[in-house]
Amino acid sequence: MIVSISIDDELLSRFDSAIKMRGYSTRSEAMRDLIRTFISDCSWDTEDGENIAVITLLYGKDVKKHELIRIQHRYREISTMLHTHIDPLNCLEVYVIKAPSERIKELLKEFRGLQGVKVVKFVKSACEV
Repeated sequence: MIVSISIDDELLSRFDSAIKMRGYSTRSEAMRDLIRTFISDCSWDTEDGENIAVITLLYGKDVKKHELIRIQHRYREISTMLHTHIDPLNCLEVYVIKAPSERIKELLKEFRGLQGVKVVKFVKSACEV
């Protein structure tokens, strides 16, 4: 199917630069990727099914480890966890979780509420796009 859109010259020029920078071979390829991302972002909050999130957690070594472990064990939907030492005072953990969006939001809220946690970031994606 062919779809046409109207874009001003400046926006198209910036889009073409971004396409080149990201390594897309055509505008169509970039647009398909953008549409899939847009659909995933929109459906994440409304779908009842499972979603995927990658969560990064930066915290100081003064965080209460038993609280962090308690949270990790309560969320059995966490499929992967990576722990690394950033420097003598900070650790970084990366989690992959597959769960309904509400459950992921609960986990994020718990992580953000832990004393000693400095940064919580996440990338969300619907399972089906």
